[in-house]
Amino acid sequence: MKIYKVKPLLFFLLLIFSCENNVGPNREGTAEVAISVASRGGYQFLIEFDGDLYFPENLPEEFRVVSQEPIPVNIKFQIQDNKEDILQPAPNDVPIFLMSVPVITIISIEKIKSIP
Repeated sequence: MKIYKVKPLLFFLLLIFSCENNVGPNREGTAEVAISVASRGGYQFLIEFDGDLYFPENLPEEFRVVSQEPIPVNIKFQIQDNKEDILQPAPNDVPIFLMSVPVITIISIEKIKSIP
């Protein structure tokens, strides 16, 4: 019967089980409020955080500004279990499916003051 070295196996198991998921229930940091055009006059406001897009279910009205430039913000939010469909305009201006993104609930959000 072969005897296997136990130390490398134990080290490997210790390494695997000591890994921790850094994504807690709440996430926070700097982000941008971006706009997605669904059709002529139809917009969806999204949060871009760490390169990922999220659909805020409770974005305050002051951040629902139709502009070309994203709005930089400090945000704290919680990711929900459901997803929202993001739409894009078709050639006949009818909204069609583009992708699905996670829905978030905003806990706090404030604009980052720009330095003049």
